[in-house]
Amino acid sequence: MNMSPLSTVVLGAALLSGSFFRAQSPEEPPEQDRRPPEGGWEITEELEDATRAGLAYLARTQDPEGFWRGDVGYKINSSYSPTAENAAHVGVTALATIAFFACGEVPRKGRYGKVVDRAVAWLTRQVEENGYITTNGTRMYSHAFATLCLAEVYGMTTSDEVRSALQRSVDMIIQSQNQEGGWRYKPFAQESDMSITVCQVVALRAAWNSGIHVPKKAIDAAVAYVRRSATPPGVRRIHPRWRFGPGGSSGVFRYQQGREARATFPLTAAGATTLYGAGIYRDPLLKRALSFMERTFDSYNRYWGKRRHYFFYYGNYYAVQAFFIAGGRRWARYFRQVRELLLEMQNPDGSWDCNIGPGPNFGTAVATLILAVPFRYLPIVQR
Repeated sequence: MNMSPLSTVVLGAALLSGSFFRAQSPEEPPEQDRRPPEGGWEITEELEDATRAGLAYLARTQDPEGFWRGDVGYKINSSYSPTAENAAHVGVTALATIAFFACGEVPRKGRYGKVVDRAVAWLTRQVEENGYITTNGTRMYSHAFATLCLAEVYGMTTSDEVRSALQRSVDMIIQSQNQEGGWRYKPFAQESDMSITVCQVVALRAAWNSGIHVPKKAIDAAVAYVRRSATPPGVRRIHPRWRFGPGGSSGVFRYQQGREARATFPLTAAGATTLYGAGIYRDPLLKRALSFMERTFDSYNRYWGKRRHYFFYYGNYYAVQAFFIAGGRRWARYFRQVRELLLEMQNPDGSWDCNIGPGPNFGTAVATLILAVPFRYLPIVQR
């Protein structure tokens, strides 16, 4: 693997003095949460082999034009309804590219430099005049992942072309933020939901730290929305029909504001990650969120992992960030379990199945990202 750290791409905005995220709260993480686990256990030979195989699979499945394919679609309860099958996919392409970054691969260098270059060039071409990054009907989830990817690239290359595309994509996010402080599936929607809002906040955080102007009031409004999305203390179940597997409706953060909105493991992980990213470490919401995640991650992962469901990958995309920042015994217990499960799930060709969701390129990209967190190449996972 290319050993060039991505030090110029600072996604962990809470770690930087002067950041508007930092201004939300001056405190440091509790000392016991910041202690790294006793060395050597995180990165095993099996993990390194798995990430290498994951990247090799992604390199083989990349289209010559630079994109990765997946089923474009949307969630219906616990199922997934494709609107364009096996199509060029903005979100999958962005996540696959970030997976290479997470393993230390960078543009223009090393074994996968050309793979990364093709992907970045393709993503840049998908930025419409108004800044929306979309193709084949992909929506704001994909736009946010693509913005995050371009912010990382700009931090590494300072390319004028990438900066222009990134600025337009950031402007689209800012302009489409609604009065609730959040975002929905399509730009300029009047309603918000937690999962899409978190994606936009992470993208804005990355853009800010690569030198793109992001208004402080946009982040303040988004963080306020996330706080309002929390369930009241003591609430264990919001509505029986939202219980999709273990931990399906007793989480801390809700999909939308309102007593009957579901509150799940992925949403709780996303909410915790957002608060950490805002420099907030001692909030009661975090204590509740981490406690809930600790109680449920094993049953949640076994349930959805067995089904090769995109809920599994999406939930752990945020959980791995939250637990890593929390550190200590929480991190050690979580990562040992998710690492073992992902190693069991990997196919001989290096891929991970995603039977319900965008498909194997998505599953492989996110699984590789999760396993690569201990490499610490992405500043998003630097404490």
